[in-house]
Amino acid sequence: MDRRSFLHDISHLAAYGAFLPMLNHNLNFSTTSLSNTTSPGKILVIIKMNGGNDGLNTVTPLNQYANLNIVRPHVIIPENKLVSLNKNDLALHPSLADLKILSDEKRMKVIQNVGYEQPDFSHFRSMDIWQSASDYNQFIPSGWVGRYVEHNHPEFPENYPNDNYPHPLAIELGHQSSLMFTGKYSFPSFIANNPEHFSEIINDFDHIYPNTYSGDKLKFVQLIAKQSNLYSREVKTAYVNGQSSVDFPQTHIGWQLRTISKLIQGGLNTRIYMVEIGGFDTHDRQVDVNDKTKGEHANILKELNDGIISFISSLDESGDSDRVLTFTFSEFGRTIVSNSSYGTDHGTAAPMFIFGNSLNPSVLGNNPSISPLTQWHDNLSVEYDFRQVYSSIIEQWLGGDEQTEEDVLFKSFPKLGITGQYADQDEDGVPNQFDECQNTTSGAMVDTNGCEVFNLPNNAFSVVSSSATCSGKNNGEITIVGNITSHTYLVKVNNELTGELNQENNYTIKVNNLATGSHSVCISVVGQPTFVRCYSINIAEPPALGASASVDRSARLVTLNLSGSDKYYITHNGTTTTTDKQQVTIALRSGNNTLEVNTDQGCQGVFFEEVFVSEEVILYPNPTQGMIQVFVAGLDQSISIIIRDLSGGVRINRHVQVPQNRVVELDLNEFPSGIYLMTLSGQTIRSSEKILKK
Repeated sequence: MDRRSFLHDISHLAAYGAFLPMLNHNLNFSTTSLSNTTSPGKILVIIKMNGGNDGLNTVTPLNQYANLNIVRPHVIIPENKLVSLNKNDLALHPSLADLKILSDEKRMKVIQNVGYEQPDFSHFRSMDIWQSASDYNQFIPSGWVGRYVEHNHPEFPENYPNDNYPHPLAIELGHQSSLMFTGKYSFPSFIANNPEHFSEIINDFDHIYPNTYSGDKLKFVQLIAKQSNLYSREVKTAYVNGQSSVDFPQTHIGWQLRTISKLIQGGLNTRIYMVEIGGFDTHDRQVDVNDKTKGEHANILKELNDGIISFISSLDESGDSDRVLTFTFSEFGRTIVSNSSYGTDHGTAAPMFIFGNSLNPSVLGNNPSISPLTQWHDNLSVEYDFRQVYSSIIEQWLGGDEQTEEDVLFKSFPKLGITGQYADQDEDGVPNQFDECQNTTSGAMVDTNGCEVFNLPNNAFSVVSSSATCSGKNNGEITIVGNITSHTYLVKVNNELTGELNQENNYTIKVNNLATGSHSVCISVVGQPTFVRCYSINIAEPPALGASASVDRSARLVTLNLSGSDKYYITHNGTTTTTDKQQVTIALRSGNNTLEVNTDQGCQGVFFEEVFVSEEVILYPNPTQGMIQVFVAGLDQSISIIIRDLSGGVRINRHVQVPQNRVVELDLNEFPSGIYLMTLSGQTIRSSEKILKK
């Protein structure tokens, strides 16, 4: 381990010291994948794809291609360039062509539409949710892998390594530990940057420290230093001994997977690894404008493809393929609709890949249903919670049980058929051993027994609040649209039958005269008594009117920046105009200008501003020895002039007529030498000037 990695581990000391007294000192070794590291066993490799991967270009539903071509024209891959998987009407990005081989060999599994409830579009928060395995509204400072290791090793790090566990329990490739590998009470992962260059971070020492707060810290530093040295020796030895004739790509992900391959081949019995690859945040230049099979996304997928193929080929060569399971994940997917920068933005659900010889290779999940009317804010629906994947891997690969799941994921999740013993003949998501209807139609919705039930896709209906309302006005409106026109639908709003969606009303109903608050909308299908889909729609008060004025007096212009409505009424000096623009520039007249902005909704408030634009005033000569002339632009026939000395004393205070030549003369001969302040005011004049009397 290098010094940088050691210092990172030591940075955890402050937190860890508080946890030491809380550790459970009862050994609880189970017969799981972590029951020892003295002999070969099952290995889990996790590939973290940073940035949010575009799942629709990674795994494309060919049966939706026509509509995808409409809604994401900037990034869609030409259909004849996609690599068909020859199952589930799915195809891979051409950069992932080699993964088709793994699919044909039944060594690759695709799980579609994976995500979580109430998705967060922040990279950092969403990645924390995936790594901690928390609900969207929970903030948990530990990760599921870290908790899994602690579940099996409650005494870690004390007395580790030992005879039964000479090798690290988990390894992360990189410079620092992740949240995923952080436990509740410890940091059980070993950080490996370049095992070939490992050296002892500090000479072994064995001091006795007092039983004090500081002593506990020093004991822990000593423990981690010893542990790091011992683990480093084991890792470096395995890395040097590991040999492979497979050429790995000269990329970061290629180097990381080559490192894991060498460690496995060199005899290291670590059970869980994580590597990462970045570059998936493709807001722009996701594709090449002239060739959409190329671009940033194609390049990074090619790196992933080449790294995985080399890794599995290396495992085949060493005979370790049967005991390694690899899966990919990213913090979220991308939007269905592409943007004009030839990219995509933060979205929701996306597919996951799982690789291994012991897989149930069937595709899980329905092909996403894409409407040609999809808008930029629409997103893919989540079909599987990502923790279902974690839960299934814990049970089917890592050897955990219900208690493990409770300790690691905090609750139980429906299992997915990940490994071979969960084969799914009709690929409906229900393993054969639990499937009472093993010949259901491909893509059909089934119940927990595997039998087909009537269902409609998630985008069968559009239910939106199409207007807000002020409290007490009761003029809110909800629009309900049926997107599938092969049925007749009954609509209930707040448990009262409102009407039908049918051909006569073009499958559209508008419900108005609604108050602020939450309203339930339930839609059933005539002739299908078991189907009902309900929505909770909130009609809120409109936001407060947002308005600000930026004045350019030299140009005699004011710019209004507006927000909060789709229509604004602007009254300037008594004249009202209507606009739907968010920014409006208005010419100002000389003198006082009044500006007022309001909307259709009185509760949004009113913006009012007065802006005075003064005509020009010029003094000459200035400095003066006695006489001074004041040029007053504009049309004012008279103005008020006040001249004060610096102590505030008034020297002149008079109302004067402005002559035809617009020049007012003032005699300052009796004024002592010094500085004076002159203010002028009139109907279109408001000016302050400084006079220097010699």
